[in-house]
Amino acid sequence: MRRIRRLLVGVSALALLALPAHPALAGPPNNQACLGNDFSGYAQGGSSFGAFVSGIASSTQGVGTEIQAHLAGQVPDSVIPNSCNNPPA
Repeated sequence: MRRIRRLLVGVSALALLALPAHPALAGPPNNQACLGNDFSGYAQGGSSFGAFVSGIASSTQGVGTEIQAHLAGQVPDSVIPNSCNNPPA
């Protein structure tokens, strides 16, 4: 029984070593600093943006989902100016 277990462990280890490596797949990178650039522009527009973010944060579980959508370029410019959905330069 002990020999069979060692044999199985050895065969499993060799099988894992023999598997070819596959590169990780990822999407194209966002524009560098697009979120900071956009938020700076929104903040320069006045205090209404701060009140908007505060309202979202207090009425939901935070603004994480909205931030991720902004970074992914899913928020169209017709809703709010979003440089994260512009093609990288």
